[in-house]
Amino acid sequence: MPYDLDTVRPARYRDLLRINATSFNHLQEEVIVDTVVSTRKTAGSQLWVVGCALLFVVSLATDSNAQSWVARHGMTSAQYQSEFNTWTSQGFRLADVSGYDEAGTVRFAAIWVKQSGPAWVARHNMTSAQYQSQFNTWVGQGYRLVLVEGYESGGEARYAALWELKSGPSWVARHGMTSAQYQAEFNTWVGRGFRLKRVQGYAVAGTDYYAAIWEQTTGPSWVAHHGMTSGTYQGTFNAYVAQGYRLTHVSGYTVGGTDYYAAIWEKSAGPASVARHRMTSEQYQQAFSDLVNAGYRLKLVDGYTLDGSARYAAIWEAAR
Repeated sequence: MPYDLDTVRPARYRDLLRINATSFNHLQEEVIVDTVVSTRKTAGSQLWVVGCALLFVVSLATDSNAQSWVARHGMTSAQYQSEFNTWTSQGFRLADVSGYDEAGTVRFAAIWVKQSGPAWVARHNMTSAQYQSQFNTWVGQGYRLVLVEGYESGGEARYAALWELKSGPSWVARHGMTSAQYQAEFNTWVGRGFRLKRVQGYAVAGTDYYAAIWEQTTGPSWVAHHGMTSGTYQGTFNAYVAQGYRLTHVSGYTVGGTDYYAAIWEKSAGPASVARHRMTSEQYQQAFSDLVNAGYRLKLVDGYTLDGSARYAAIWEAAR
């Protein structure tokens, strides 16, 4: 697979530079522990379970500040497109999408939020070349990449992406990177004052690859790690949470039968949050129901496959 360099988008407004980051390569330690902490009950949220099927689970919620949102997982490509059309026609915006292969079928998990915002464009099931072409088209029209997701389909890489028409600091996007290439790009851009905003790990034909977005902006201290086993991720999570860091992004992926994780933490204040990983579809749905009923809203969901079945990593935050 080629190493694809997208583009560096110049900023209309440049922020001051600040470097405060680290990244770790593959850390080998195998301990099977599920995740997490930092919970708080908040009243005022309700959950409606609209319908359920073995692989297509529907979960609709509205949080206490009246901002409607909807989450779906286990969707086929056709189901995802149908849900996309349904919710966007009702004024919802795509906030998060994750693609993953389960027993030879590509599935999607996604979150839509009903809120105003800039013009946006989303695409999925793109080959590397199609993604690059779409990237060039939309960036050329002033759009910024805010999400890129890699996943395997038929032994090849596919991409889902989201662009928004808005100004902001300089940014850089890369996809199709090996672990070593990702580390080299990380070092290069962090050395120039960029912060990692999103990193997605995915496996194609037994090799791990990465897609990432950096922005040249200031902010709180942050750390990013990739290639972590479940046990290493759990230990890293615990260590940083104890130091006042918050998990802002997590991506799960499986290589050679072992699940790995890439994640970003920031040392910042915010609402109570809960993170889980290695959840089966049933465990994810149960956690979703319990946490939404306790006043939390889903911020991120990432699907991947382990032992032939879908697994999920997710982050919830207490509704403000």
